[in-house]
Amino acid sequence: MLAAPLPTSATHHVGALDGLRGLAAFWVFLSHVQILCGMRAVPVLAWGDLAVDLFMMISGFLMAHNALTRQGREPWENAATWRTFWGRRFFRIAPAYYLLLAVALACGPLLGHYREAIAGPFPDTMTSRDRYGDASLANVLHHVTFVFGLRPDYAFRTPLPDWSIGLEMQFYAVFPVLMLALGRTFSLRRHLLVLGAGLGVWGLLWGYASRFPMPAFLPMKLHVFLLGMALARARLPGSGLGPWWMVAVVCGVEMARHPDVHGLAFALVAGGFGVLVAGSDRWPLLTPIRRWLSSAPGRRAGDYAYSFYLVHLLVLLPVAGTLVSIAGYLTLPAWSRFAICAVLAGGVSLGLCMLLHRYVEQPGIAWGKRWLGRRARVLPAASG
Repeated sequence: MLAAPLPTSATHHVGALDGLRGLAAFWVFLSHVQILCGMRAVPVLAWGDLAVDLFMMISGFLMAHNALTRQGREPWENAATWRTFWGRRFFRIAPAYYLLLAVALACGPLLGHYREAIAGPFPDTMTSRDRYGDASLANVLHHVTFVFGLRPDYAFRTPLPDWSIGLEMQFYAVFPVLMLALGRTFSLRRHLLVLGAGLGVWGLLWGYASRFPMPAFLPMKLHVFLLGMALARARLPGSGLGPWWMVAVVCGVEMARHPDVHGLAFALVAGGFGVLVAGSDRWPLLTPIRRWLSSAPGRRAGDYAYSFYLVHLLVLLPVAGTLVSIAGYLTLPAWSRFAICAVLAGGVSLGLCMLLHRYVEQPGIAWGKRWLGRRARVLPAASG
């Protein structure tokens, strides 16, 4: 019943993803700097939503790639595999998130003050004030339990960029079912059926989904995760061109939704991502890029990406809010404002994310491994 083992080239760590995660986090940061310093939208730089889409592709790829490489010892037909997967994901995501959520809610009114100061000279940049002042029990419970991405009123209601975290947790929740539905070998038919089901739910709940200020509801982004999952199977022997047809279909969906340069940019990002992670290792043009992304700085950038993504707005808002109150700052050219804000906020964010990774993320992962290890020993004993 087990599929053939993955070849060596498919089982090793895909090092290029480390640097790619770091670049995606930095892309989101720069897009927010561009907004908060009042600079006119610059193509690519301002498309932080594409960077988040890239995160989703990476997540779909990594979850499926890891699952496929472990399928011999962690079969998805076994409920213990589901519990282990959810446990790993929780302890990877929750510790840093809970800490920064507490900071964000406690400092919400102050951050809201800085946000309104920025909106003074740049009124078109203002977002909902509810993000900064709601420390209600309902809001806290929705976020602590990670169900906020299912509710339009709570999906975008903290100073953190955490709408995508709620979306990610929904993907983790259904991932075991997706793995069973998609099978152990690539099938374009199964992938298209799952894609159609996701789009169908989105269509049926269109009125509900349209109430979300950000696309935090999984049916709105399931196709992007599926693209990454399909590319993980492109590394399987005998997969052929099927995964690439899946990439083309998903790109077609996005280009139909955005029949402009934005849709084309999504296709370029998706195609580039696919070639990078699932293309032939023999392509010489990709070797320098993969080597650079897999280098020690690239690995470190990947390590810091999650904390940097989470913390950057907590730093950027006070920095940008303070800068607009300094005489002469607003008279500077837009690119000068952008550079000053990026350097100041980026430096502080980097320092904080290094601390978070060292003292929160890594201990959280270690706690999770110990807890899962104890549970794995207790369950067989209890069942015996």
